[in-house]
Amino acid sequence: SGRGWCSRGIPMKKSFSLKTLITVTAFGIAASVLITCMVFQSALISAEKEVAGSYSAKADEILELVDKYYMGEVDDSAMADSIASGAVAGLGDKYSSYITAQNASTRFDTLYGYNTGLGVQVSLHPDNGSIVVLELHDDGPAKASGIKVLDEITAVDGKNVTEVGYNETLQYIKEQATGTVITVTVDRNGESSDIPVELKHYDAQTVFSRLVGDKGYIQITSFNEKSPDQFKTAVDSMIASGATALIFDLRGNGGGTVTSVSSMLDYLLPEGLILKIEYKDKNSNEVYMSDKSSVDIPMAVLTDEGTASASEIFTQSLRDYGKAVIVGRQTYGKGVVQRTFTLSDGSLAVLTVAHYYTQSGYCPEGQGITPDVQMTWTQDELKYRLVGGIEKDKEFIAACDYLDSASNQPS
Repeated sequence: SGRGWCSRGIPMKKSFSLKTLITVTAFGIAASVLITCMVFQSALISAEKEVAGSYSAKADEILELVDKYYMGEVDDSAMADSIASGAVAGLGDKYSSYITAQNASTRFDTLYGYNTGLGVQVSLHPDNGSIVVLELHDDGPAKASGIKVLDEITAVDGKNVTEVGYNETLQYIKEQATGTVITVTVDRNGESSDIPVELKHYDAQTVFSRLVGDKGYIQITSFNEKSPDQFKTAVDSMIASGATALIFDLRGNGGGTVTSVSSMLDYLLPEGLILKIEYKDKNSNEVYMSDKSSVDIPMAVLTDEGTASASEIFTQSLRDYGKAVIVGRQTYGKGVVQRTFTLSDGSLAVLTVAHYYTQSGYCPEGQGITPDVQMTWTQDELKYRLVGGIEKDKEFIAACDYLDSASNQPS
């Protein structure tokens, strides 16, 4: 049975040509290589599974020890949150985070532009410790109740701010349920009055504007899904009011969504590339473009070390197109994009998923943006900057001077 036979049952003698011998040898070598690769790949997969399994294995070990030896009460939900939080923290990425299901709504409210409370932008008064009102949200309850910009809040529900504390007073307001009426004591030009305010849900305002002399001052505090409409309204309003230039204040603006900042830039920029986003999977890469319409008026951007992410997209894009002078301090340097993933229990995993590049190919990650006109502040100057008003702000004044000087240059 070990022999080869023809169909007629006659013994057949084996013989091989040189061509056949080479073919068989090559096939053998190829098979050997293929088997080696398969074994190597199998070893890699096993190693990957072992590493991946070690995550859950270690957690399982700890949980078994807790079940067997731990004497206290165990909150399963808290344990699960801690394990998830630790897993994300293990990435070593300062931008990635875990958010519990209880706090998830706050995250989405921020992204989509909703809020509950007084509806004010505030700062601590450096001298008397009161809460100074810097801006009022148009749709917020504070404005509807008659509170004004530069009012100093000295007490809430009879509790003195200086005794309770600045942060503690703000936290007290935040903890009150929607529909609660609180009594806000304000000092206005040396006169004190009690103003009842009903806390409610309102559209958070991220764009504030006013005409200062002949300059349209537009402060952008963050970029969310409601920001583009607010921004376009502010730009149109300033130009209609006679502004000869626009000054965008992005100091302290930590960023927001890519879609919102791209939409706002599209309104300002001529036709062309705004932004390119590169993901781990190159097939997922995205580009954002501007159409032909644009705003043609001198512009400046105010920046500081708190200007980050989407704010840097805004700043660098205006620079790329030669649309604005940058005045202030070096920006933060964040050139990566996060995505929020909703887990099965409603909690959130925020992970860094991409790098972004502006029209010039610039990514500010780790380096930031250097202003054209660099400014420095003393600690004392910074302490009084917010409560002193924009008219006394030396970076705003420097931007105005630069724009006035540029407009007086011969064409």
